[in-house]
Formats: sequence, C-alpha cells, structure tokens
Amino acid sequence: GGPVEAAVAGALEQLAVRPGHEPVTEALGRALGAVREGVPDAERVAALGADGDRAEGQLAAAVYCALVGEDVRHGLRLAVNHDGPSSVTGALTGALLGALHGETALPPAWLADLEGRGTVLELADDFSMEMTQGTALHTPAESAPGWLARYPRG
Repeated sequence: GGPVEAAVAGALEQLAVRPGHEPVTEALGRALGAVREGVPDAERVAALGADGDRAEGQLAAAVYCALVGEDVRHGLRLAVNHDGPSSVTGALTGALLGALHGETALPPAWLADLEGRGTVLELADDFSMEMTQGTALHTPAESAPGWLARYPRG
C-alpha cells in the first residue's frame, strides 16, 4: 500500500485502544473493503456515505476517494460527484489529499480561480508557524504582538 493505506493502518492501530472506537474503525474497514470491489464509481462513494448524518460514513467515503483516486483531481472529482452529501465528502477528501500532496498537486486553473486564496494561504502559513515555532514566538502567558494584531481576541 501507499501513504494513505499506511495512515489508515496507523489510525486503526491507535483507535483500537480507545473506548467507543467501533463506529470509526468499522467505517475505515468499509473504506478499505470498498477499494477491492472494482472500478471506483459514484454509487460506491454514495453507499459508503449513505448514512449522511453520521460523520463515520462521510469519513469512509472520503478515505475511499483518497485511496482510489488516480491523482488529486480524480480523487476530488470522485468525492463531489455523487448523490450523497458531496460537499462534506469533498472537504474531507481534500483535507486528506492536501495533507498528503500539498497545494502544488492541485490543478493550477483550480488555484487561479479560488476565491479567498490569499487569505487561505495566510491562515495556513500562520497555523503552520504557530504549530512548529510557537514557543519561539511567545510564551504561554504572553501572546506575540503580531498575532494579536492579526487575530484579536474577543
């Protein structure tokens, strides 16, 4: 398997020791099983996410799309072109594929037309900086002035 399969295997391992893990574990199992059922199609995606009000079903559909997508474009198109709650499936699939491939894997025409792209990039950069360099930027008791100016409290 590839990176997505390895991530799912790692998630299943971590889930196994958590109380109440069964719905998510079963959903991930359904996604892995669906991969072996033939050519990816919208009906299979919709069936995985058929319980539209349950997060586990949408997770199963998104993981399936990330697993079977030939590339980012194919995975995302599969995620959003079905009769179920495709916006949720698309968002989750995009998050998974984005974490795996990064922004550069998206078709350039999609990025050029993305509304609010600059804001999204700034938020992503700031989040990454905070998560990797937060202790150098500020102390637990005192926020960085630049952060407070950009992200005021209250």
